[in-house]
Amino acid sequence: MRLKCALITLPLMAVLTLPAHAADLTFSNAAGTTVTFYGQVNLTYQGVDDGRDTYDSFVDNSNSTSRVGFWIDGKLFDNRFRFNLETGLGIKNTAETSQTEDANWIDWQRTDIRKLEVVSSGNFGAIWLGQGSMATDGAAEVDNSGTSLAGYSNLADTAGGFFFRDREALSDVTIGGVFRNLDGSRRFRLRYDTPEFSGFTISAAAGTDVLSEDDDATYYDAALRYGHENDTFALDAAMGYSWKDDDGEMTEQALASASATHLPSGLNLTLAMGEQMSDEGQYLYAKVGWRGDLVPVGETAIAADIYDGSDFGTAGSESGSWGVTAVQQFADIGLEAFLGYRVYDHDDVPGADYEDISTVLVGARWKF
Repeated sequence: MRLKCALITLPLMAVLTLPAHAADLTFSNAAGTTVTFYGQVNLTYQGVDDGRDTYDSFVDNSNSTSRVGFWIDGKLFDNRFRFNLETGLGIKNTAETSQTEDANWIDWQRTDIRKLEVVSSGNFGAIWLGQGSMATDGAAEVDNSGTSLAGYSNLADTAGGFFFRDREALSDVTIGGVFRNLDGSRRFRLRYDTPEFSGFTISAAAGTDVLSEDDDATYYDAALRYGHENDTFALDAAMGYSWKDDDGEMTEQALASASATHLPSGLNLTLAMGEQMSDEGQYLYAKVGWRGDLVPVGETAIAADIYDGSDFGTAGSESGSWGVTAVQQFADIGLEAFLGYRVYDHDDVPGADYEDISTVLVGARWKF
């Protein structure tokens, strides 16, 4: 109990130790070129109950990992030209913990490089080259509830490495293996985004994974995004399709998400769905929430969500989850405190009897 109390207290202590304002980290020269440094620290207490034992960790939050980076922003001819380098800090995170892991708390590897890219933009749209987001990255994760820090459609980020127990014994089924949102990722790619037309933008990309040693596949995808806001409603949506060519073996998947907010009341609804073709898995995700000003320090957001998936891992399997999340902003210091609780259940082959897994996250993210 003492350990749990200490771990819960540590993230909250950040509120008392942060500076009142983050420093201005943008620098410019006479030619108008600017360099902007940025980053965030997002540590969390993670508690997991697998139906028999409980596990406690103080780790990084995979829902939005700690990172640092910088942008160089200038002009090339009549177009905007930018360079971005961003890396994670290599801190053990909530998606990596499990009943059996014994990884170092800090172990930076080249796979922690998130972005190393150049982008040229103008009236023609934008062309991206280098390590960065594919066209469908984020297409299954449009979420304006304000609670993504504590949970969103990618449920594996909360505790994806944990194994379900089949009665007393650990099975080989992990949360990450059977709770997927099929979202795109970051690759070394060439990507093109069209200009915005009446709120619509189309993107397409082709790339490879240059950071992993055992991935020789080629990735292709395309996405359509839409955004609109008036005095009453705000709506953001995305849909995409991706292909993976692994030495002639094709994997295809479709995905979509949307999030709408009623601005006068703060009530919001988020939906996501995806399907991996050839009956290899599909899911639906829904979240309802509210965001508004309860206290003077900043916005408060609360939400509840459900996930229903099937055929992931094994044909005929079923994966279900529900969760509640809350985020409190502290606007003057750039900090967001969060709390999330979630329950996972899974059913696949006849005779298996998996225990439910419950998780809790308590932490804070500070951005600069």
